[in-house]
Amino acid sequence: MRWPWKRKDVETGTPREQTGRAGERAAARFLGKCGHRILARNVRYRQGEVDLVAMEKRTGTVCFVEVRSRTIPEGKDPQVPLEETITPAKRRRVISAARTFLVQRGALDRPIRFDVVTVRFHGEGYKRPEIRHFPAAFDATGR
Repeated sequence: MRWPWKRKDVETGTPREQTGRAGERAAARFLGKCGHRILARNVRYRQGEVDLVAMEKRTGTVCFVEVRSRTIPEGKDPQVPLEETITPAKRRRVISAARTFLVQRGALDRPIRFDVVTVRFHGEGYKRPEIRHFPAAFDATGR
């Protein structure tokens, strides 16, 4: 049972947290439509976190997905593309969390991939997001 004060709905938290949660939900729906099964969300360890862990049904590849989302005012473009906002330090934290996830589940023999999904919301609300998927955006060395 989840207690009401522990819920992480879109309606609670800062605008940045709301956008992040809406982006993760939109990314999960998108990946599901593209043939992925969501295995876990917001996997957190001391050394890092992974937004989504999915399995590509066709190949059995475990995909560790970093989701980047922003609300963009109408008629404006972000100065930096969302897929370029993932720093080398963030990549290292995602890779470290992915290793821990695989060890805990005894899945070290599975093929893996690190993807990025960007979600851009235009104007008010979280309707009609623009979603882009970058499979194999970086590898286990962070490149």
